[in-house]
Amino acid sequence: MPELQMHEPSPGADPVVDLSGAPLPTKQTLNGRQSLLTQFGKFIAFDARIMRMVVKGNKAH
Repeated sequence: MPELQMHEPSPGADPVVDLSGAPLPTKQTLNGRQSLLTQFGKFIAFDARIMRMVVKGNKAH
């Protein structure tokens, strides 16, 4: 993995990071991020995981 190249900032300026070598998402990745069905499925899976943790935490008492 290439190292990030930091340039010496000018006084009072924010540091600059060269991201020109960063990978771009594929067409399939972009479609998955924009698909409402995919996002809804991820939301349900995340919600189920959180609820499972809550239920396990309540059983301990």
